[in-house]
Amino acid sequence: MSSSPYRSLGKNTAIFAIGTFGSKAISFFMLPVFTRVLTQADYGKIDIITTSISLLLPLLTLNIVEAVFRFTLDKGSLEEKQAIFTSALTVGTAGFLCLLCFIPVFIHFGVSGQLLVAFLALFLIDIIHGITKVLIRAEQRLRLFAVSDIIHTAVFASTGIVLVAVLKMGVIGYLSSQIIAVTISTAVLFLFGSVGKYIAPSAFKVAQIKVMIKYSLPLVPNALAWWIMSASDRYMLAFFLGFSSTGIYAVAHKFPMLLSVLNGVFYQAWQISSIDQFNSPDRKQFYSNVFRALSTLMFLGTIAFSLALRPFVILMTGEGFQEAWRFVPFLILGTVFHSFSQFFGVGYLAAKKTGGAFRTSGIGAAANIGTNLLLIPLIGIQAASISTAMAFFIMWIARLIETRKYFSVSIDWVRLTVEISLVLASLMMVYFGLVGALIQIVCLIVFIILEGKSIGAVLKKVWIAFCERGKNKKD
Repeated sequence: MSSSPYRSLGKNTAIFAIGTFGSKAISFFMLPVFTRVLTQADYGKIDIITTSISLLLPLLTLNIVEAVFRFTLDKGSLEEKQAIFTSALTVGTAGFLCLLCFIPVFIHFGVSGQLLVAFLALFLIDIIHGITKVLIRAEQRLRLFAVSDIIHTAVFASTGIVLVAVLKMGVIGYLSSQIIAVTISTAVLFLFGSVGKYIAPSAFKVAQIKVMIKYSLPLVPNALAWWIMSASDRYMLAFFLGFSSTGIYAVAHKFPMLLSVLNGVFYQAWQISSIDQFNSPDRKQFYSNVFRALSTLMFLGTIAFSLALRPFVILMTGEGFQEAWRFVPFLILGTVFHSFSQFFGVGYLAAKKTGGAFRTSGIGAAANIGTNLLLIPLIGIQAASISTAMAFFIMWIARLIETRKYFSVSIDWVRLTVEISLVLASLMMVYFGLVGALIQIVCLIVFIILEGKSIGAVLKKVWIAFCERGKNKKD
């Protein structure tokens, strides 16, 4: 079998990694600043606002960004891409106009004045940024994509320090920093990506919009289900326990981000490679090998991070947020199963059978809501983290079963079960002090013994991908 699919996946992953690791690192290390300036309630309000935007974007824009990515990959001519991009902007604009109709509702619930203006501005620029960014990714202009991520985060960090830490503007300062950062990142994509050439009113076609919406519409309930599993916990916590609990939980969510960055980098490259190889006769072997590599790296990262989890969280947070470490283990477990769900979910996109994505996401969302309603009144914030892990595990299993009609993946279930047990044991030992740390070390050693060859092979391929990129850059 040719190694070209692996080389392509490795190269794309390397490029995404350069942008993503840099930007996420800056964002993460802003946490000590914000948690020492903002109150728990302020952080909770910010989290509710940004979470609400993440819900409304796919609903009001019919998740059109997914159609932009998939259809741009298939199209070659400028006229076809103009039709796709112009149609997406039209749908996005219509979504924003729909949002304006709900202004009286926002005002009724206390979102008014500067807060309302910031909310609307961030929503609008997020629409334009999302469509533009996914076009650049589909065009495989990955270096520009990575650079825009770094610029976005660097601008957010610098303006955040000034507006939140220095000028003490609180929630408005945080949201203003986001607006400035997204606007500048979008401007960079437009300028250096020559995005303006894709905007052509004459290319507007109702038929194109219908085709794109037919593809993206089934992904709207899927996006809603993902939102329920990832973010609805905040609303339930705010309802049962208040904004302070939401703030602590939001901070706890920042730490699994260190692991989700690995998955996020891989997933962006995997979307491209999985679609490219979907009709290949070697698809099963390729998909199986990639899943083995993904699970190995996610498990290794989880066990290694669990060793330093508690002191690291305490070090990185302000005094009012230090108890967040208690809720991180289950959230990290959820991140692992989240990555597995995304891996198999790409099959729906590659096969253009997006209806199945909703069915499996709906199962996970139902499990999340049920667990939250049952346990939050009983055990508080920890219920939200448990429900997240449970929901993503259930959804992964559902997708693994259903996507067999599109592709199959060979899995050594005995080995995988042992490794999941090691991961779970290592995470639970966070609560048991020194004895727990010793057990965690044993778990890490056993895992390395089991997967030593796989770890070496993955690291070798990653190194080759970086070296090839460096060589091509010199040439």
